[in-house]
Amino acid sequence: MPINTNPIIGTPTLPPPLPPDALYTSCYCEENIYLLTQTFRNQLQHEEEVFPWDIYVVFISNDNKTVALWRQKARKEIVVWDYHVILVLRPRLATCSSDNEDCPVNTAKHEAWIYDFDTRLAVPSSAGSYMADTFPYLFQTEFELNDQYESLLRVIEANVFLDHFASDRSHMILRKDVEGRTIYSSPPPTYPPICGPTAKLRGVVMNLFETFVSMKVPEVIRASDVGENVGEVLDMHGFLAWLSCAQAA
Repeated sequence: MPINTNPIIGTPTLPPPLPPDALYTSCYCEENIYLLTQTFRNQLQHEEEVFPWDIYVVFISNDNKTVALWRQKARKEIVVWDYHVILVLRPRLATCSSDNEDCPVNTAKHEAWIYDFDTRLAVPSSAGSYMADTFPYLFQTEFELNDQYESLLRVIEANVFLDHFASDRSHMILRKDVEGRTIYSSPPPTYPPICGPTAKLRGVVMNLFETFVSMKVPEVIRASDVGENVGEVLDMHGFLAWLSCAQAA
């Protein structure tokens, strides 16, 4: 499907749809997003002139591994995850504050979009709609949320995530049965475990929690330091600013 773009300034008005053949496995959000990121990255590589989006993967968690999200398929009202993963597309030209008169693009009119396989909302949803419905306590004064359920977010560039992520799915193993078969807490995908090319070169087979889910890191880590952690960790205030393409205070 062609991408709807503004022919004058080349900025997108609508994001690409969720591919009809996108693979989904319940309880494996990191792998679902990995495959979707691959799809969009491949589209970017082949159609750079008509794919004016920057691709990011966002891990949602906190030090307690208890983050509250609304409007998820798993539960009608609130679900508490140990972590969750979404994909964000931001307009490539939206790199400055929307109230900056020198900005070449009015970023307020070119919103980021969020892809979440587990939401009850539309996929994709505009960033504003997704955040308002998924984290209503940020916008509605009647909501009171205990600090232990507030989210931190790790924002990772697509290429870094695809290159360095690795999971052997050991976090989902419950036990071996009497015949030696592995019993998982939720049935795993039928394709082999994911191991990015750089992770494979480093001999890494599992870095989901220590590298991506963990939020106990410096704010920014270079990709070359991926032996520790990657991406930028933001609180909700910083993430909302990042989504709007403004500089966090």
